[in-house]
Amino acid sequence: MKLTKRLFAIFTGVICLVVSSAAFAASVNITSTPGALPADGGSVQLSVSITNDSSFPMENIAITNSGNSFFETSGVVIQPGETTTFSQTVSIPASMLGQAISFDVSWTENGSPMASTATVTVLNIGAAASEAALNVSVKASSSQASRGESITLTYTITNTGITSISGVSLTDKEIAGRQPMVSGITVDPGSPYTFAYEYTMGSSTVVSAPVVSYTAADGSTATITGAEKTLGMVNSRISVNVTQGPATEEGQTFTIVLTNNGNQRISKISLTDELGNAVSSSQFSLAIGESQTFTYTVATSEARNVVFNIEGIDATNTKYSDHTETYIVRKYIDPSLIGMSFSAEVASPLDASGSISLNFIVENTGNMEMKNLKLSEAEYGVLYMLDTLPQGSQTINQKMSVGSPRDLAFMLEIEDPSGNVYSYNAYIKADYVGVESQPVETPQESTEEDVLSEVGSSISSALRTVLIVLIILTVIAGIVLIILDHQEKEERKRIAQRRAQRERMLKAQLEQEAKRQAAMHSHMANADGWQSAGDTRISSGRTSANKDIPSGDTRIR
Repeated sequence: MKLTKRLFAIFTGVICLVVSSAAFAASVNITSTPGALPADGGSVQLSVSITNDSSFPMENIAITNSGNSFFETSGVVIQPGETTTFSQTVSIPASMLGQAISFDVSWTENGSPMASTATVTVLNIGAAASEAALNVSVKASSSQASRGESITLTYTITNTGITSISGVSLTDKEIAGRQPMVSGITVDPGSPYTFAYEYTMGSSTVVSAPVVSYTAADGSTATITGAEKTLGMVNSRISVNVTQGPATEEGQTFTIVLTNNGNQRISKISLTDELGNAVSSSQFSLAIGESQTFTYTVATSEARNVVFNIEGIDATNTKYSDHTETYIVRKYIDPSLIGMSFSAEVASPLDASGSISLNFIVENTGNMEMKNLKLSEAEYGVLYMLDTLPQGSQTINQKMSVGSPRDLAFMLEIEDPSGNVYSYNAYIKADYVGVESQPVETPQESTEEDVLSEVGSSISSALRTVLIVLIILTVIAGIVLIILDHQEKEERKRIAQRRAQRERMLKAQLEQEAKRQAAMHSHMANADGWQSAGDTRISSGRTSANKDIPSGDTRIR
């Protein structure tokens, strides 16, 4: 059983290795000795340590800076798990002090090219004393906002010295209160610390004044204050909502709604388009919370990019101005000149590999050439694109990998010469041979020229392949475990049989030994009895003999 569990654990580990992705092959670290130079530069010893974290040797190693090689790496091979350090004395000019110097490391691993980048910064020893020096700055995503809107403040703390400094904290009283936003951090030279804070605008203007406290070299607490940044409260704002109506031969109508979302009245408002044409017949005012709606028609005789401009004066006699996004107005084309049909049919049913072949029939029955055809499926996305579609019928063949039976929903989008977009749909049931699959046509769908392109998903195929491999491995593992369990049971049975046989043999031997001992005891008992009887007879014989011998004969005695 222990053997079975051990093999199962090993097999589970193999599966984990199959489905896991490889980690990065190496780690690179560059150090400088000394770490800082005088203001006019000088020489340092750069050391590049490379650790091979992969399962294959690192070969053909090269270390370059801007294409120039500074380290001798010829013939060096780094085995898995090993670390090799390359050192070289390098001259650092004054202009490079305090700047990150980048080195490109390349190598081959199991025949595959690999690369990494590492940097080192040689500091300017004249830039600061032995103690670190900090500065703090703040940037805002917007300099003003309305009440309830958010502004992202990004604080940056930079150490311009040559030693690390600890015990750093950051506060900004008007933004986040008196408690530190961050505390207990360490800022290293050349590695700025950044912190983002989301501020929600209140009812008035606020001023950001970041303050940084840190532990000085003598153990005391030092503070620095960054430059102030004002976050203004927007007191006047007009929101604009524009709805673009359908295009007609007479023009395209826009509905424009202006709403005063500020906290003061705005007057002398004018609304114009990008050409300076007035949308409103006269200037008007909007009280706080008030809205006005306007309609404006743009001619469709030619293409235009329409923008609406709003100008006015707020209660403080400050000029207010804003504009909308751009709205595209295209040249009108009579729909009767457009004729399109789109349908789909099964060319080859779903096969064992999960692929199906489809024919898409696109017919341009209109009076003009169409453009920018795009055929897509709801799940797989874009399947086919075509720049122009002339009059006539086109059949597009597409092979798709769909895996198992499912409903397919196709969309055809196409533009007329003015760029107006038309869309058509078609639906297909992807199924196996022998199962009816009826195409459902929806008013119009199309495609161009015969093209066979493998669609579907390399990703889905890869996932199915991985799942199949895992299922096969799992089945094999189950079979192996069953075989091992059976063999283990048979082995236990054989051991029990051998033990029983040994016990029977031992019992028989004990019985034979007992019989032998009993026989021996019996024989000895008989021998003792026979000896006693013999002695008596001899004694009797002697007595008789003595009786026969004359008493005067002494030789016998």
